[in-house]
Amino acid sequence: MELLPLQYHRQIILPHRLTDYKLFRISKMEEFTYEQIRAKALKQGVKDNKVHIGLWANLNNYLKTRRKENGKVSTYYISLQKLAY
Repeated sequence: MELLPLQYHRQIILPHRLTDYKLFRISKMEEFTYEQIRAKALKQGVKDNKVHIGLWANLNNYLKTRRKENGKVSTYYISLQKLAY
């Protein structure tokens, strides 16, 4: 196996987390706000607090991302079910 120069290795290193949603833009990707996820979770009988709603989202294959817009950080959830195929 041929060794590549160090500069080349730096260029092909993938991110260790999928939190940067811009790298994974797919036309069928669905994004939901916290309020939309909260409504879905409450319909299934989840307690109305951030911890339980976040756990429900994680167990139902939603990836939590945060974006800063106009100095305010917003939470979004990406449906990983659409990214699977």
